[in-house]
Amino acid sequence: MAHILPGDHILFQGDSITDAGRRDPQGAPLGNGYVAQVAGLFAARRPDLRVEILNRGVGGDRTTELLARWDADCLALKPQVLSIKIGVNDVWRKNGEWNGQRFVPLAEYQANLRRLCDLARSGGVRTLALVSPTTIEAANDGPLNQLLGDYVAWGREYAASSGAVWVEARAPLLAARTAQPAIPWTPDGCHPSTAGHALIAAAWYDALMA
Repeated sequence: MAHILPGDHILFQGDSITDAGRRDPQGAPLGNGYVAQVAGLFAARRPDLRVEILNRGVGGDRTTELLARWDADCLALKPQVLSIKIGVNDVWRKNGEWNGQRFVPLAEYQANLRRLCDLARSGGVRTLALVSPTTIEAANDGPLNQLLGDYVAWGREYAASSGAVWVEARAPLLAARTAQPAIPWTPDGCHPSTAGHALIAAAWYDALMA
């Protein structure tokens, strides 16, 4: 079965990497990151599909915050295709609380993401894409990046067992940071540059349009 059908509403959900300024006047409504680039790829390569792209990413969100706003920001929008990229902040809070948010252990992350996916499917989502969390810090082998790798590994297994499309965004970004360190793929170690977002957008498009 094709992942994307003509006229599909495609909803992107996640944290600041998905948000990418979509709530700022200059970035509205899709932001300046991979979501806008995916929309550009559809417009350039498959205008016949006439897809509608929606972005509801919110900077700072963990799986916890996604659950709290899921009715309004996912189910009420009734997308046929849902893309979720979440997990960086769940792990990042291990460095300390931020705005009352705490670290989300792997077992809790798993339960939260399963709940998000179950609710989405019950609400009519046909195609579910899980995008791997990418990076937290500049060093690929830094402790938080290594911990995040455990969340990514579980997400990959869960996608395979649940019928979701897995979008491997982390591996190409890690490889690019190693092979071409002069390019600022993630200037602060976490948030992608335009080049970094391009890697994520390409991975997403290739996975869903294969």
